[in-house]
Amino acid sequence: MSKFDLSRIVGAADVSESDTELREIFLDKIRENPENFYPPLPEDEAEALRESIQANGLLEPLLVVPDGAIYRLVSGHNRLRALRDLRANAFGMDYKTALCRVLQPMDADHEITAIIEANRQRRKTPAVLQQEAEALTEVYVRRKQAGEDLPGRIRDRVAEAMQVSATKLANLNAIKNGIREPVFASAWASGNISEACALEIARMDAESQHQLAVWLEDEREPCALSLVREFNAISHKLDHDCKLAGMPCPNARAMYKAFVRHGTWEGCCGCCSCCLRRDTCSICCQYVERKAPVPVDEPTPEPAPPISEPKPGIDWQREREAFGARLRKAREETGLDRAAFAEKLGLYKATYSAWENGSLPGSGQFPDLAKGLGVSTDYLYGLTDDPTPPGAKQPQPEGQLTIAGWMPSSCSPAEPGEFAVLVDVGNTHYFRTFMRWDGASWLMMPSRQAASISPSWWLRLPPEPEKGETA
Repeated sequence: MSKFDLSRIVGAADVSESDTELREIFLDKIRENPENFYPPLPEDEAEALRESIQANGLLEPLLVVPDGAIYRLVSGHNRLRALRDLRANAFGMDYKTALCRVLQPMDADHEITAIIEANRQRRKTPAVLQQEAEALTEVYVRRKQAGEDLPGRIRDRVAEAMQVSATKLANLNAIKNGIREPVFASAWASGNISEACALEIARMDAESQHQLAVWLEDEREPCALSLVREFNAISHKLDHDCKLAGMPCPNARAMYKAFVRHGTWEGCCGCCSCCLRRDTCSICCQYVERKAPVPVDEPTPEPAPPISEPKPGIDWQREREAFGARLRKAREETGLDRAAFAEKLGLYKATYSAWENGSLPGSGQFPDLAKGLGVSTDYLYGLTDDPTPPGAKQPQPEGQLTIAGWMPSSCSPAEPGEFAVLVDVGNTHYFRTFMRWDGASWLMMPSRQAASISPSWWLRLPPEPEKGETA
């Protein structure tokens, strides 16, 4: 960024050092400029400025213009506040005066321009940039009305003076005039939402902005561009309360994730109760009763007696809260926070956070969740309190599940050795032969080549007796 240039304040007029005067001025005679709209420094930066002045003195003079018996600041508002703080905190009388560069008197428009030019190197939020643009626009309008020759569009001249594009200025102006909800206006002014997000909100009407604020609070989500677009898509597609749930669609976010591609809602009618494919949809709403498949050309089995008395109804709110608590506990066991775990699964943080907060994922998501958490899907469904996945369970030791001494192929021999084996070759009988187990795989005997078909049953052979040994 360029340094402060006095010639930019007074236009084409020649400026020399003789036009300004360095002078020590009492702090009590210096007033802050009412046209200055820049916010003060944060406290940590203000403290650093005070420490710098204590250690090194005032390295850059204040810029002032005379105003009768007093002086009005053009540049140096934060330095003046720091000097006054040092004087008020009983650091001696060294801070009675400040070195100032006194400018020649100027009209109000040039003074506003000077304030903006003096703050060119300041870090600014987009909201402050918009205030600069508004102030400069008013100055140029007054100058043009006064008869000054200012060719071209005023917006282009303001953009050139601020060294930004005219499109950016148009966006900033649209944001200022379009945001009506106080919570978003405050977030924009403090720099807590991006320009793209603020522009998306500014294009919404006041009622929609209020509904967005309520939705973000209910979902416990921050204000981000992706979430604003999600809300817009949901509110246009699902613009009614669910009759079954008695509330806005509780399945909306799951449907958005599953069916919105490149901003377009595809392959979903928007309401599970009206959907003809709900019986095969993996994210069908829990309030819609699915049809049980009817077996074809098969006798209907007798219904099994209930294990316990059926419950009159299911408390879905409690079920969702229990699922969220179980999911949170399993995720904390991995040592990952929500953002890191969502990234591991290729999900948006907001989507995963909604599941921990009580939303239910589609059934197709459960295998991925179980694999990422290292638990079983039965554990996530609440069917068991044992989180151990099936593949992690210890194989049964040799000696169990035997049939007349034969061991099934589901368990491997505990030690290497030779075995009688039964191989399933597809006919009605097993093929009996001999194989060797080397601790990792089955080998044919006597060639010791890897067996192409693993045995279905095996029986360990006793060791051969030594030659000459008698009973």
